[in-house]
Amino acid sequence: MKEWINSLPIEVALLFMWIVGIVRTSLVYWVAALAAKGSARLHRIREAMERPLYRKARAFINRWGVIAVPLCFLTVGFQTAVIVTTGFTRMPLRRWIPAMLVGTLMWAGIYTTIGFAILAALGLEPWMFPVALAFVVAGAVVISAVREKRLDRAAENLDGTDALPRTGTQRG
Repeated sequence: MKEWINSLPIEVALLFMWIVGIVRTSLVYWVAALAAKGSARLHRIREAMERPLYRKARAFINRWGVIAVPLCFLTVGFQTAVIVTTGFTRMPLRRWIPAMLVGTLMWAGIYTTIGFAILAALGLEPWMFPVALAFVVAGAVVISAVREKRLDRAAENLDGTDALPRTGTQRG
């Protein structure tokens, strides 16, 4: 596939990647919308909506509104959570479609230019770009979580109380 996509003029490669983004994003939206309607086969999506990532996606959408859709295309992993949430909550199509088109165009532009250039420089296949980017983002998330935990501990030590209520397994 690498040779095929590299043989295309940049405009055609961009259009191809945009179409891939549109199809993928639309499928995710509609599967989540079906889950919200109560499809028995899609109960796992309803359960997933209570996980921390999807609660963050809801908060992100509540804060940024329809702008959250194109913004999520600048992320890896969180993108799917936001799109699932927009489908599950049935964001109106008159708002979702234009936002999705802008976001998928941004994604296609990044993937077609920067992504392919990085892959070519590293001698990697195109499908490896999201995997490599996911590792970078995962590393950043781990570093951020460790830093946040250290800040919470520092806050506890300053005032002698827990900065956040503890849940689940507590030692004591």
